This record gives sequence, C-alpha cells and structure tokens, in this order.
Amino acid sequence: MDRLVNGIARGVFVFLYIPIVAVIVYSFNAAGTNTRFDGFTLQWYVDLFRDGALMQTLRTSAIVAVLAASIATVIGIMFALGMVRYRGRGKGGLMAMIALPLIVPEIVLGVALLSVFSATKVPLGIATLVLGHLIVSLPLATLVLMSSAAMLDPSLPEAATDLGCSPWQTFTRVYFPLLRPAVIAAWLLSFTTSFSNIVMSTFLSGVGSTTLPLKIYSSLKNGLTPSINALGALLILLTLVIVLAVGVTQMRRILVDSRS
Repeated sequence: MDRLVNGIARGVFVFLYIPIVAVIVYSFNAAGTNTRFDGFTLQWYVDLFRDGALMQTLRTSAIVAVLAASIATVIGIMFALGMVRYRGRGKGGLMAMIALPLIVPEIVLGVALLSVFSATKVPLGIATLVLGHLIVSLPLATLVLMSSAAMLDPSLPEAATDLGCSPWQTFTRVYFPLLRPAVIAAWLLSFTTSFSNIVMSTFLSGVGSTTLPLKIYSSLKNGLTPSINALGALLILLTLVIVLAVGVTQMRRILVDSRS
C-alpha cells in the first residue's frame, strides 16, 4: 500500500513539473517550434528583450500586481487586526463580505465592474485594473493575515501600552514583527494572483494597459513564439529565487529564535 501511495505521489509530481521543464528546455530550442528540438540557442532570449510590445505588457502586469498586492496587504492587515479585537455583533457578516469575491464567479465581478466604470465614464486603464485585481486578491490576503492574527496574545496591546508604546509603536514594534511571515505570504499570494489574472483583465484593461496574460492569450491565434518560452523560463527562475530567498530568511529567523 505504501509503495502504491508513493508511486502515485511521484507520478503527480512528475505530471506537475513536466510542463515547467518543457518550457525551460524549449526556450533554448534552435528549431523555433515546440514539435522538435534541433539544438541549443540563446536567440529567443535576445528576441525577448527586443520585443518592445511584450516587455511593455510585462511592465504593466508588474506595476498592477505590485500596486494591487501592496494595497491588499495593507487593508488586510488593518482588517485582520480589527476583526481579532472586535467582539460585537455582525462579525460573521463582515467575514462573509470579505470572502464574497471568492464565491462569486470572477466573470460576474468583471462584468459588474465594467458596467460601473462605463456608467460613471471612468476610462479603463491601470487604475481600473488595480481596482479589479484588488477585489480578487484582497480576500486571499485578508484570510492569510487573519489566521496569523488570531494566534496572537490578546493582551499584547495592553502590555505595550503599559510599557509606554503609542498605538503606532504597538503596531510597528509588536504586531508587525510577529505578523511579518504572514505579511510576506499574503503579499506574494496577492502578487501572483494579480500577475496571472486574465478574466478581470479582459474586462478592465484599456488602450495601452494590456497585461502579459492577455498578450499571451491573444498570441494563441497566430501561434506562440519561442520568446514566450524564454519569458516563461525567466519567470520560473525569478519565482524560484524569491521562494528560496523567503525560505532562507524564515529558516534563519527560526534558528535565531530557537537559540534565544
């Protein structure tokens, strides 16, 4: 039985990582097609950085993702700390409201926002993209932060006040250091959700604000170029570097805390 479970687990991992390996391998393919491999080349990486339109969509996606993730994390921190200390009625209703975008189909949210922006004559662009991505990423960031905030000692604010801390000092010197791992996780999750979003971006992107997923999706009509494989390989490498950096930082913190 154990061998069967191990075999299934290994098969699942192989199935998940085969596409990633294929993208990296074919980003060096001299044939210029994904049907055969004819040798090693770096030409597609050169073409990638020469493709101004593709790089512009990458910059747009990065800007929108950074803004949406940062705003979602800040709001999530405030909401999480407020909900942990809140003891009145309606707490369940507030939780339902923050989690509602996770339940409602994203295409419905996109159509609703587009209708609102059209009725108020708000031009589509970076701002509308950030607002749309914020609605999608805010519940994720908030739930991650609430799970960590709920584990904090409820007497921390009183203890900090007794020691002479102002509310801002209580947050920066007590709450934030304890919530730092959750803040990093919430920001990264929100960034990834926004960066890869395509449904909301389809409705809320305007002229000059096309995101990378939309650019790649539109390229399917004429066939994907090898430069897309090169871009995918670079994004995979960047993701791996970020994950390793965060993991090493957290491991060092755990070791320091264990020694102290």
